[in-house]
Amino acid sequence: MKKLLLALSLLLSLNLQAADEKKSITYEGKITGVVCSACKAHITGAITQKLPGVISVDVKAGDNADEQKLIIVANSESVTKESATEALGTFAKNYQILSLTKKSQ
Repeated sequence: MKKLLLALSLLLSLNLQAADEKKSITYEGKITGVVCSACKAHITGAITQKLPGVISVDVKAGDNADEQKLIIVANSESVTKESATEALGTFAKNYQILSLTKKSQ
């Protein structure tokens, strides 16, 4: 009986996780000032902790050395350039979010 309950709970958890992944929204933009892994950690931590519904944040190399690509995955449609900048708090003086738009799905 315990094995059956464990299997059912695992299946339910996988179904809920799959449903959450389908509802996620990807936002892409450009950010400046990211020069090292500590910078990336500051940005990721601030946005993940302060913006509700954020699942993940990534900063990747951009088309030129001065701008990096900012990718935010969230289950909320309320993520904006302004809200992400506000989430950076005091880090906003070091990093400037130039753009952030919802990616077409």
